[in-house]
Amino acid sequence: MAERGNKKGYEELSAIMKIYRIIGKNLELKKISRVFVAQLVSTVGCARCSILLIESEEIRIMAEKGLKVMNGKEEFNIDMPAVKYLMDTKQSIHTGNVMSSPVADCFPSGCSMKSLIFAPVLVNDEVRAILHLDSPDENAFSEEAVRFVELMAKGMSIALERSLLHSQVEVLTIEDDLTGCLNRNKLEEDLEAETNRARRYGRPLTLLIVDIDWFKKYNDCHGQAKGDELLKKLAGILTGNLRNTDRVYRYGGEEFAILLPETNKENALVVAERLQETIEQEEFEGETVSQPDKKITVSIGVASYPNDGNFKDELLEFAEAAMRQAKQAGRNCVFEKEVVRSSAS
Repeated sequence: MAERGNKKGYEELSAIMKIYRIIGKNLELKKISRVFVAQLVSTVGCARCSILLIESEEIRIMAEKGLKVMNGKEEFNIDMPAVKYLMDTKQSIHTGNVMSSPVADCFPSGCSMKSLIFAPVLVNDEVRAILHLDSPDENAFSEEAVRFVELMAKGMSIALERSLLHSQVEVLTIEDDLTGCLNRNKLEEDLEAETNRARRYGRPLTLLIVDIDWFKKYNDCHGQAKGDELLKKLAGILTGNLRNTDRVYRYGGEEFAILLPETNKENALVVAERLQETIEQEEFEGETVSQPDKKITVSIGVASYPNDGNFKDELLEFAEAAMRQAKQAGRNCVFEKEVVRSSAS
């Protein structure tokens, strides 16, 4: 008996050491979750196992074993009594017979599982994930198994905290601090990926460069703080008038770039003209005092794959040149090749 216990303890220690080696190398939560599930299943033994990530008012299954096989589609939600119990108490649920346990009212009558371990994963004393294991057999999990799962939950909390911090840092490195738009580095990365995809699959792609007309006059007249407010408002207008699949970037001081996947030149011109007219019609504080035309307006350059270039740098160069030509043509217009389109035309 002692030899069997020693062997089990060695297996659990080996599993824990493997988990910590993986945590040390990875920040990708899905990959880490799959490893945790594999180790839990092989070490504890259970019919079903999953790692559930709590995101605001939703629960996402990060990794699982057996759920889809048994139920076709397994759904967890924040309103489940068992989930609420765990979030309120921050204590594990462990029972060898769910329906005769003190937490029976947390589960629907006729529940197929008998044995259950429901362990919280805490980050900063908040339940951010759950380790779930169950079995149709009564008393399937020993006290040692419960302790092992709770130890794994602590390991998962370390992995989850590091992954969340990494995600926050990643967001900071791809977003513009002022406007919340994606930044120029992210544009370079996305445009490279999108041009590669466009060439591979023969799909259209368009890039817009949007520049605020006479922005220096506005800044000089009203001050940088007001100029910053203008940039934030303009970013909101651009984002609010595009599809979810389109992306807006802070390209320079008063310049924005817009990536329009699956959009050809003809359709992109419609989008650009709509944006130009929307901004012209919008009211901005102080515009009648500082702006030559009494209005905040923009000049937009348009470049499309494959019409104007096949590669990232070609599209950027063409769009920038088109935007400069829009400026030279009198501002407040959309420019593509030799065609100038303004709100007055």
